[in-house]
Amino acid sequence: MTSCILFSKEKTNPTLPTISEKRQMYKSGEYLFATNEDVPLEELRSLFDEFGIISLEPLIIRDRSFKVVLEKDPGLPILEAKAKQFGKIRYIERNQIMQKYKSNP
Repeated sequence: MTSCILFSKEKTNPTLPTISEKRQMYKSGEYLFATNEDVPLEELRSLFDEFGIISLEPLIIRDRSFKVVLEKDPGLPILEAKAKQFGKIRYIERNQIMQKYKSNP
């Protein structure tokens, strides 16, 4: 009876970064969110004020989406809880960084 090896040492590609080598995929303290209804900017400022607002600006007016940059980043779970409690925010997410990867032709 002949046996064969089914599992071998995993090969890695030296040109591709490993997960631990990849850069952070979002900007710390920057979040994108959209409101359900016409919410005054003052209400939005009061929602995020405790984290030190660096900037709060609209992105798409008809969509009521915004970008907020915070001095003290509390993390997404805390902001999701605040948004849920506030009741007027459809979604909130981290501002992701778009990256261009070099490839050899």
